Amino acid sequence: MRADNSAHLAEAAQQRHLACIERVHVVLDALERDGGAVTVAGVAARAGVSRTFLYDAVQAPLLARLRGLADKQPSTGRPALPEQQRITTRSHETVVRALRDANRKLHDENERLRNELAVALGQLRDLRRGVQVPRG
Repeated sequence: MRADNSAHLAEAAQQRHLACIERVHVVLDALERDGGAVTVAGVAARAGVSRTFLYDAVQAPLLARLRGLADKQPSTGRPALPEQQRITTRSHETVVRALRDANRKLHDENERLRNELAVALGQLRDLRRGVQVPRG
């Protein structure tokens, strides 16, 4: 008669189940820390589990956490940046102010160059017509 190994099989199945849950938590921790697209398919693939595993009622807390992370993402479809990488309002205003100043300087330089070009083209026209160009 064969020995009853069902207790060992049940224990091994339980260990695999716990290992899957741990891998999903590791992936969710990484997404929360580093940012990235949060989808059931993406998390399942990165954790090496099936999507069915995540949708199973036993894993409801995992799925709730996954959906909570997904809800924090912007509606643009781009992954949300981690909190520590997001720009503050003050920094954003500083960047906008610097860009506006740079834009104004470039606009002024373009205006100056247009005027210089207009003068140079007028002088070239006069030279071609044989008109004496005043220096100075």
